[in-house]
Amino acid sequence: MATPRLYADLATLWHLFSPPEEYAEEVATFRARFLRHGVPDGGRVLHLGCGGGSIDHHLARHYRVTGVDVSAAMLAQARRVNPGVEYVEGDMRTVRLGRTFDAVLVHDAIAYMTTVDELRAVYRTAAAHLPAGGLMLALPEELTSRLPSLRPSVETRVVGSTSLTVLATHHVPEPFEHTFENVYVFLVREGDEVRVELDRHVVGAFALEEFLEAIRAAGFSATAERWELSEWGDEPELPLIVAVRGE
Repeated sequence: MATPRLYADLATLWHLFSPPEEYAEEVATFRARFLRHGVPDGGRVLHLGCGGGSIDHHLARHYRVTGVDVSAAMLAQARRVNPGVEYVEGDMRTVRLGRTFDAVLVHDAIAYMTTVDELRAVYRTAAAHLPAGGLMLALPEELTSRLPSLRPSVETRVVGSTSLTVLATHHVPEPFEHTFENVYVFLVREGDEVRVELDRHVVGAFALEEFLEAIRAAGFSATAERWELSEWGDEPELPLIVAVRGE
């Protein structure tokens, strides 16, 4: 499967596509659960599929963060945003760092897992980096029940003399199994220069119970909680899964 361009030659657009300031509320919801489950300030948090470091920008204010991502280009962006965070290039399905953490976060990179076996591999990676009783927070990036509600969107962000307009569309094949396609059109204006870039992402969607079964198969007890974000509006909500590693 080809690497999406956003994580390769277009990685420098990340600070416009997904800036750190968008994630303060999300990280506050993670922090509330870390506190509830005894993850201390200054504790060690492993972020699997950390991408360009926008979430780590907030996590690192409270925790010692280690980020893992398969894309060297994205890790370069993450290091630029968070020079004090440890970053490791690796595949979240197979990486083994040889140490444990107080908590593991599996964020939206789970979208690129397109089979149940791949889901299980990621959650086994999380379990391998936690002691008994350790906490994993995992969010389904997409649920099959939400696919009918997907709609095209357009958004523009501006930083200095650079602007990025993103048209996002979706294609769900028939018959649907576990994969569909996100297609992005990037209109980039840098001063007087304008260019258009196309990027296709093949991503996965599963039923909530499939996520929970994959997590439990990796040795966790797991509960889907309401994810108390303010941005849902009329859109069907996604849950946040709280999982504790067993003995």
